[in-house]
Amino acid sequence: MFHVGELKVSNCNDSFRKIMEEIREVTNDESEFERFLTERIVTAFIDGFVESKKAAKDNKVQLEFPKNKNDSAAGCIPRKKRSNRKRAEKVSESLIQFIQSLTQEEPVASDVSSSITIRLENEEQEEENRLKKKRKVSCEKIVKRQEQEFELEAEPEMPEKFKRIIKEMNGIKTTFVMQKKLTQTDVAKVNNRLSIPRKQMRNCDFVDEEEMKILDDKKGIMVDLVTPSPSPSADIVELELKKWKMSSTYTYNLIGAWFKKVVDKEANQLQPGGLVRLWSFRQDSKLCFVLDNQGC
Repeated sequence: MFHVGELKVSNCNDSFRKIMEEIREVTNDESEFERFLTERIVTAFIDGFVESKKAAKDNKVQLEFPKNKNDSAAGCIPRKKRSNRKRAEKVSESLIQFIQSLTQEEPVASDVSSSITIRLENEEQEEENRLKKKRKVSCEKIVKRQEQEFELEAEPEMPEKFKRIIKEMNGIKTTFVMQKKLTQTDVAKVNNRLSIPRKQMRNCDFVDEEEMKILDDKKGIMVDLVTPSPSPSADIVELELKKWKMSSTYTYNLIGAWFKKVVDKEANQLQPGGLVRLWSFRQDSKLCFVLDNQGC
C-alpha cells in the first residue's frame, strides 16, 4: 500500500494547495486522501514542535510559538506550564480544527491526538533513559570507590623478611602508611619522587610534631628506606621527605636518590601500575620506611 512518506514534497514551506494537488495525483479515494493529508500536516507539525521544544530546552527559555493571525493553529501552546500529555491533547484539538477549516470536510484524523502524544512520550522515555544511564554510571563510580576503600579496611600483613630487618635495626613504632598503584610519574627519572598522597594514607601520624614543623616550613627531613629488593639482607637508602601543600590537601614525597637508588635498581622491579605498600618505623628517633612491591 502506498505510504504518505513516499510523497516527494520539497519542504515544509510548500503551500497547502500544492500538497493537496500532489496527494490527488497519488489517490482519488477520499478516505485515503484525507488520511494522507492529515499525516502530512501532522508529521510536519510534530517535527517543528519537537525541534522548537528541544531548542527552548537548550536555551532554557519558555517554549512559545509566534502568533500568526493567518494561522489558526499557531499559538496553540499556552504559556502556562503543562505536562507533555496535556500539551499534546491541546495541540491535537487545534490542529484538527485547522485541517477541518481548510478542507471543509469532517475530520478523519481520529488518531492525531494519540500520534502526537506517543511522539512526546517517546521524547520523555529517551530523556528518562538518559538520566537512568547517568545515574548508573554515578552508582558504578561510588561502588568502585567503596571497593577501593574496602581494600584498605584491613591492614595488610608485613612480609616476614621486613619484620626481621626491622628487628635487626631495633626498630619500633611500626605503622602501615599506604597502599597504592605506582603512577608513571612515580617511576619517571624527570620527576624523581614517590608521592604519598594524603587521601591514600591509612595512617598519617607517622610524622612527629617536630618533624611536622620542619615540613610545614617547606624544609625536608632525612629518612631511611628499606627497598623492596628480594635480597635477604637489608638494602637501605637515604632519601629526603618533603611536604607539598595543595589547595585543599597535601602530599608527602620521597625525593633525593629515589630514582637512582630505588627505581633504577632492576632488583626492585618498580613499574607503572605495580602495587606497593609502605610502612614507617623508628630507629631510635630517626624516621624510616619499608617499601614492599606486590607487583602488577
